[in-house]
Amino acid sequence: MSHRSLLEVTVNHGFDRLQRILTTMSVGDDISPAGAAEETGLSVEVCRAVFAGLERAGLMTKGPADHFTRCSLDLMKS
Repeated sequence: MSHRSLLEVTVNHGFDRLQRILTTMSVGDDISPAGAAEETGLSVEVCRAVFAGLERAGLMTKGPADHFTRCSLDLMKS
């Protein structure tokens, strides 16, 4: 297996682990990019970017100390 293929597999496994973490979170649960990076093997920056995207989508809110909290999606908000 080439170095590139190994890296792709590692990154894919990291995103799979992050997806499992995110799908098991309940409303009110929080997570930090550093904690997610430690659990998934992804970089802190990648985890922060994912959480920021989820925040823009209305699924997370950013709190103090670089923590993101899972929130409910209010489809009735405009």
